[in-house]
Amino acid sequence: MAKNYVLLDKEVHKDIKIKQDAKLAHAKQSHLIGVSVREFARASSAIPLVLIKDQGSDRFYITGLYGLVEGSNYFVKEDGWKSHFAPMNLQRYPFDIRPNGNQLSIFIDENSELVNKEEGVALFNEDGTPSQGLENLQKMLGDLVNSENMTREFIKQIIDLGLIEEIRLGIRFADGEQRSLTGLHSINEEKLLKLSDEEVVKLHRSGFLGAIYAMLGSMGQLNRLVQMSQDTDKPVEAIQILPRQSAPQPEAANA
Repeated sequence: MAKNYVLLDKEVHKDIKIKQDAKLAHAKQSHLIGVSVREFARASSAIPLVLIKDQGSDRFYITGLYGLVEGSNYFVKEDGWKSHFAPMNLQRYPFDIRPNGNQLSIFIDENSELVNKEEGVALFNEDGTPSQGLENLQKMLGDLVNSENMTREFIKQIIDLGLIEEIRLGIRFADGEQRSLTGLHSINEEKLLKLSDEEVVKLHRSGFLGAIYAMLGSMGQLNRLVQMSQDTDKPVEAIQILPRQSAPQPEAANA
C-alpha cells in the first residue's frame, strides 16, 4: 500500500497507537536506507556507506547499502533484524519530520500497518498531552534533524574539495549471472591524500575527517552483504569494486 503521510494532530490521532516492530519488517524491500553522519562510526561496522545522486534535484545523499538487488533487504529475516545497527531513518517509521510552513512538524503514515487503535504505544494521554512514547520519538526526530543538517554540510565540503567519485560494483550471483551496480559514489582516497594541510585541518576541526575514513572503511562490509544474501532467492557468490575503465552492462541503483 502506498504511503500516506499526514500532519500528526492531537485531535485527529488522539486514539492512535503504534505497534512495536522489533523485526523492522517494514524495511524488507528497502535495499538503500539513509544514514546520517553522526551514525557513521557504528554504521561503518555493519554496512557499506555510499553516496547516491538524486537526478531530479542534483543532490547527493548518503545511504547504507542493505542489499544488492532492488527491493531486497538482506538484514530483514523471519526471526528478526540481523544487525547491531539500525539507522534512525529506519527506526523513525511510521513517522517523518517535514516542513510545515515555516517550521518542521511530525508527520505520520496513516497507511502503515503499524498504525492502529487496538494495540501498541499510545501517542497522546487522555488530556491530549504527548505520551512518554511520543516524547521519546520527538527527541529522536530532533536528533535526526540535527544529524542530517550536519550531513548536508559534510556533503557540501567533500563536493567543494572534489573528493566524490563514482564507483561500480561487479556482482556474480550463485546462478552464474553477472551484473554491475552503478549510480553509487564514494570518496576518492587518492585526492584525499593530496589535500593541503589547511584543507585537512578544516575537515578535522569540522569532525568530518573521521567520517570520511568511516565511509572508506565501510566498503569492507561488502563481504557481509555476500554472507547475508545466502538465504535469499538470489544468493551472491562474489562482489568486487570494478576498475573505473571497465564497462559491463549496468543496472542503476535507485535511491
